[in-house]
Amino acid sequence: MVIGRLRSFFSWDIAPYLLLAAIALAMRLWDLGYRAISHDESLHAMYSWYLYQGQGYEHMPMMHGPFQFFGNAFNFFLFGDSDFTARLLPALMGTALVLLPFFLRQYLGRWGSLAVAALLAFSPTLLYFSRYARNDILIAFWTLLLVIFIWRYIAERRPRYLYFGAATLSLSFCTKETTYIVVVIFASFLLMVAAGELITRARRFDLKELSPAAEYLTLIGTLSLPLFCALLLSAHTNLAPGWGKVFILALLSLVCALFTICAAIGLRRMPLRLLISALIFYGIFTLLYTSFFTHLSGFGSGIWGTVDYWVAQQEVARGGQPWYYYFLLISFYDFLPLLLASIGAIYFLVKRSLFSWFLIYWMAASLAIYSWSGEKMPWLSVYMILPAILLGGNLIGRLFHEVDWRRARAGALRAGALAALLLLFSFSVNVACQASYQRGDAPPQMLVYAGISADVPPIRDEIERVAEQRGEGKEMRVTVDAELTWPWAWYLRDYAVDYPDLSAMDQPPLGTVLLLDAGNESVAQPYLGKYGDGQRFHQRLWFPEEYREYRFFDSASWGWWWHYFLERKTLGPYWSTEGIAYFPLSTP
Repeated sequence: MVIGRLRSFFSWDIAPYLLLAAIALAMRLWDLGYRAISHDESLHAMYSWYLYQGQGYEHMPMMHGPFQFFGNAFNFFLFGDSDFTARLLPALMGTALVLLPFFLRQYLGRWGSLAVAALLAFSPTLLYFSRYARNDILIAFWTLLLVIFIWRYIAERRPRYLYFGAATLSLSFCTKETTYIVVVIFASFLLMVAAGELITRARRFDLKELSPAAEYLTLIGTLSLPLFCALLLSAHTNLAPGWGKVFILALLSLVCALFTICAAIGLRRMPLRLLISALIFYGIFTLLYTSFFTHLSGFGSGIWGTVDYWVAQQEVARGGQPWYYYFLLISFYDFLPLLLASIGAIYFLVKRSLFSWFLIYWMAASLAIYSWSGEKMPWLSVYMILPAILLGGNLIGRLFHEVDWRRARAGALRAGALAALLLLFSFSVNVACQASYQRGDAPPQMLVYAGISADVPPIRDEIERVAEQRGEGKEMRVTVDAELTWPWAWYLRDYAVDYPDLSAMDQPPLGTVLLLDAGNESVAQPYLGKYGDGQRFHQRLWFPEEYREYRFFDSASWGWWWHYFLERKTLGPYWSTEGIAYFPLSTP
């Protein structure tokens, strides 16, 4: 029986997806360790390395959930620690993402699901962040997996999709706080679908029979609403006195009431399934956040600490981007899914289907929420591009299925549509290669935030050469100015390194090699006698943000867009944190 099922699964239907996944894997692994580790990547890699070295892991809200750290540490254990293996987890999960549309063929159709897989494989943004040691591509995987389980349950009503969904939702909460937004979007859609039914049955006090959509809404509400209570309490604490606090308090009361209702309905309608799902959800959550019971405080940190930090960051508005930031960013890189999704949204408002309406709602709600939120970062565009790709792929599938291509006029239309798609697709692949395989710093990429210059790896290589030449190896002492700590903490993890603040240096550095912030050069000059001439290098890079000065509908804005998008140039130079590397005058 098992062999028969495997043969049924590995049919010719899945062959194109396996081919696309193989191509996607090659694209994600190719030259994976070449690009300099960015500021954020070095933090994630370093704390994963501490775990791998046996120093344990304690949840820190600043770096989001624990899943990526355990995943990275496991990869270090299997394959050793390197820039390549630090990025291996997102590369593998970004590849697995390409396979998931296979399980949505019932809704997307044969050609639609294949189109979605191709768009996922070659998306410039998804490719870039599948080669980047952050957790956003992991959330994209969990999110699409949850979509599969929700809609498979709606179609088949099998309990396993409840359990799989509970595990996926828990792993997503253990990965990043953007899961709260995913839950709000998905649960609000299910509520709109099931609202009439729930109100009618509540009036009759008859909750024995519910639709699959209502049951899944009950599951999501019961599992996640306690975490939302912590989120709202955090927002209430962080808000200044006034009507805002009153509103949050009222919202908190509503959430508590909704949790009570969801739990009551779930325990009456499907008590065993709900209890098993809750054990799965909170079992995974507890194991990961407590680091397998070695740091019990992690459970509270996972519930309270994450939302405290996340809520506070909205006030900081890190990035300081304009409201149209994501429209600008997505139009640079994922213009093809954006175009297809825009046409698809109009098409599916006429050609009604519940799943298509879900995709429209998901995309529109994501764009609205992330454009409204205070913190705007390039990696967050992943959450808007994912539903756009599904909507655009669904459009392609419907056109192939529903249009009668045998007619002459339809055949001409088909040829024209295919030619346009192939042209745009080739242009999209070219943009993806530019963004992910670029070896230098120019032209600067808008996807890069707090990136690290291509100047840094050669300095690392020179440090290794000096250490070997002097016979000191990893015992050689290196002094790094505190301002330059990241990513050097990762690059020099095996060396004896100190990180003093050298802005007020009053004695010679201890290190055989010195990495100095260029701003402290004049202060350090009297104490550099044992070193040769300094070698300047760029460290941190920022994309020039001239677009902040323009209005969205202003001609200057569109002139800047045209200039950057077509010529891949910026109107002003990017800037960086600059360092100076000092090596010893002579070797012993």
